[in-house]
Amino acid sequence: MPIKDNLYPVNPSNVAESITQPSPAFRSEVKKVMTSILLFFIVYILLMVLAVALTVFCVYIGIAVISNVGHWLGIVAGVGIISIGIMVFIFLVKFIFSVKKFDESSSIEISEKDQPQLFAFIRQLTIDTQTQFPKKIIVSSDVNACVFYNDSFWSMIFPVKKNLQIGLGLVNTLTLSEFKAVMAHEFGHFSQRSMKLGSFVYNVNKAIYNMLYENKGYGKFLQGFGNLHAVLSFFVMITIEIVKGIQKMLQGMYGFINKNYMGLSREMEFHADAVAASVSGGNNLITALRKAEVSDVCFNTAIQKANDFMTHKKFFENIYAKHNVIMKQYASVYKLPVQGNVPIVNDEFFKQFQLSKVNIKDQWASHPSREDREEKLKNLAVEAEPDDRSAWLLFNDPSKLQGELTAILYKNVPVEMKEHKINEKEFSEKYLDEIITYRLPQEYKGFYDNRQISDMDPDAVFLPDYKGEINSSEMEKLFSPENLSLPKHIVTNQGDAGLLQGIINKQIDTKTFDYDGEKFERSAAPELLEKLNKETEQLVKELKALDERIVSFFAKASRNKGNEGELKKKYKEHFENRKKAEQFLVTAQKIVDTLSPLLRGEQVSIESANTMASFLRREGNEIKPLLSLWVNNGLFDSDTSLKEKVERFVAADYQYFADDSFFDSELGDIYSLANETATCLGDFQFLNFKKILEYQLALLK
Repeated sequence: MPIKDNLYPVNPSNVAESITQPSPAFRSEVKKVMTSILLFFIVYILLMVLAVALTVFCVYIGIAVISNVGHWLGIVAGVGIISIGIMVFIFLVKFIFSVKKFDESSSIEISEKDQPQLFAFIRQLTIDTQTQFPKKIIVSSDVNACVFYNDSFWSMIFPVKKNLQIGLGLVNTLTLSEFKAVMAHEFGHFSQRSMKLGSFVYNVNKAIYNMLYENKGYGKFLQGFGNLHAVLSFFVMITIEIVKGIQKMLQGMYGFINKNYMGLSREMEFHADAVAASVSGGNNLITALRKAEVSDVCFNTAIQKANDFMTHKKFFENIYAKHNVIMKQYASVYKLPVQGNVPIVNDEFFKQFQLSKVNIKDQWASHPSREDREEKLKNLAVEAEPDDRSAWLLFNDPSKLQGELTAILYKNVPVEMKEHKINEKEFSEKYLDEIITYRLPQEYKGFYDNRQISDMDPDAVFLPDYKGEINSSEMEKLFSPENLSLPKHIVTNQGDAGLLQGIINKQIDTKTFDYDGEKFERSAAPELLEKLNKETEQLVKELKALDERIVSFFAKASRNKGNEGELKKKYKEHFENRKKAEQFLVTAQKIVDTLSPLLRGEQVSIESANTMASFLRREGNEIKPLLSLWVNNGLFDSDTSLKEKVERFVAADYQYFADDSFFDSELGDIYSLANETATCLGDFQFLNFKKILEYQLALLK
């Protein structure tokens, strides 16, 4: 069927054939991987020869034992000896017969009859990229797309028809040109004869992985065989030890193969990008990658909101409409232009999140970074005219398909949890109300976002020693770009310190790394970590001094208004409540840790149960005064169910265990309190601090 209304964006013109030819780097990586695979199979064949010899030997000895021992235990022992050789041999050949199936349980297969325009689009794209039309096309819910097939040993020898998975979250994000670019990238992995070797290496790598790590069926077989008789279990233990030795040897070699394969995998990604650029323009793939990165964050937020609403027995009929609301709000927060419902981002947008000084080339990453991919695409200098119409135009009745995929997200949710459907208007109102509730006044320019104000003594800070003027100009100085960057730099430094510690502990496998634009050997990490920690300590001191200076500024403003005591009282209450919250959280974590064996289904002795119950009674009594205080302060007013649970807990005398039995309802109550109160505390503290910030601004008016 032809594509109607010219829904297939134009290809770029005058594209050199050389851009889709494998690069020298690709050929070099293939040689490395093929050499390592050859070494692997030499060792594997030697192991197979030894396994056959072991099997022959075990069969010979086993038959001899059965023949010469005139007792039924001799027969069992003989069978056990024979089984050692056979089961070791089975371990080495089982992957030939295993098939690892792609999980399609959360997807829907679509047909050409139902989606003729999409199929016509894909068919034309397979022609342009010189690959086969997919065996089948399925749609999933997320912001993603992939070409897949069921892995087996035979898939690396015989051609296997590929399937295409399209995430509707991706369709909800991209234009026609961008959608074409992403689909072309997926087909680019399998498009040309010159890529067949890379495809072969991929299949070999998967087959080796399946042999070494996909052993659930084999383990169950050994367990079942050993359970037949205690004597057989002894020989199963011997088999397991032999198999462990083989695994350890092969896993070491597989690590070597996989390290080389990751380098090849990155080159394959670059090549697939080049194929996509040749038929859709590198410019369209770049915008697709950027939009997908932001859209994925927003889609995860939509999933989180769906879970939040489920606690109130409300559900989404169409999650993609909610995805649109969240994307538009994301654009509003970051002041980004919007195309359709999707934020448009550029280099400057991403750079504001890239403050890290430590840069490690991740040799274990199977995909290059978006930045590296963009650089390669720009160097190709292949562009095509963008078609900014939505990719949804390729789908018949998209709302029906969106509803079906949304329903799959709720497939494990009980019917009684889905009493009320949230429409787009209601969701938008509630979502925006929530954002407004948790948004701090913009006059503070995000200075207090995602952090707590430094601990301080209000009596000392409220001394009348602030020398500055109380006006908007002075406030601008306090919240200057330099000052606003302090919290971000501290967080970034703490992350960099974690990376350096990982290098020192050899948790991060790298010989060299970049620090602040300069290359260093691993041995330099301890010295740099010490330097970084000292810098962070100084920044923390500067931030504390700045926090105190800002409070002093508003203290003077309150003094000028004649109500200094009110603001000081608010800060004192805030810091006192914070200490109480920290005290509660420590106790709550102890309670959760104490209950964890029961949550894991472990059996505990009577003595341990009594000790556990005694601890819970003691810690429960410690937190009761705090809970009573917070009930009176309205902490639980927004959650009536939790409030009732708290009031019941405070009034009762829980024992948790008596007469050799746990009291499940009491254990459930204290566990719920430990977890749910923590969330309420965070909200309560945040909203009270927001009131302080709003009160301060009112002092300036």
